[in-house]
Amino acid sequence: MPPLILITRPIEAANSFAARLAAELGPQADICVAPLMEIRQLPDLPALSGYRTLIFTSSHAVDAFAQATASRDFTCYTVGKATAEKASACGLSPTIGPGTGRELAERILKDVPATPCLHLRGDHFAFDIAGYLNSAGIETHDTIIYKQVPIPLPDDVGALALQARIIIAPVFSPRSAQLLLDALPNGTSLHVAAISDAAAKVIPSEMAQRIEVAETPDGPAMLACVARLWSHANRLEGRDRPQ
Repeated sequence: MPPLILITRPIEAANSFAARLAAELGPQADICVAPLMEIRQLPDLPALSGYRTLIFTSSHAVDAFAQATASRDFTCYTVGKATAEKASACGLSPTIGPGTGRELAERILKDVPATPCLHLRGDHFAFDIAGYLNSAGIETHDTIIYKQVPIPLPDDVGALALQARIIIAPVFSPRSAQLLLDALPNGTSLHVAAISDAAAKVIPSEMAQRIEVAETPDGPAMLACVARLWSHANRLEGRDRPQ
């Protein structure tokens, strides 16, 4: 059986990434979309009138913000390019961070923006931006405006995972890496493309045959990382296939 690329992001992001992978790898790539979490936006924002600077570390937070208010008169920071595109589309003018929460916090600290700042986020996060900035003297609050709700791996996908000789799984956060580990049945042969060192560290070395970290924490680098793992897995399959 050829390598299986298992994409477990929330459905909209998963379908988008799957389409880009299919365009990159061609019809011979076996791609399965099986989200392990869904995004549930919360209905209310806190009062924004007292805040001068908004911080976004995901496009889901921008979506929730845009649907909850028409206010756009803020300094705005985003963790990376994809989140910045969402912010620009809804009428904000973002400063784009280097791709991780820590690097974004360091950039904000250097800029010393108008305060107080507000980090709009989900209920799980990889780095405590508000805590970091507050400890450095920049008043920053945070608020949860969407929830990342786990959903089970469908039985048929679990069976498919057991049949596959190699599973290639992109993980886009420490949270998604843990959900992947929790969901996959024992006995799967896992090759992981991780968006960051933090995501990669969630996967114990004994649980994966191969773990590769994307060169930069963004979508294009993750596509390239998955493509490399897929090419490597196909070489392994060719080597191991009976002649």
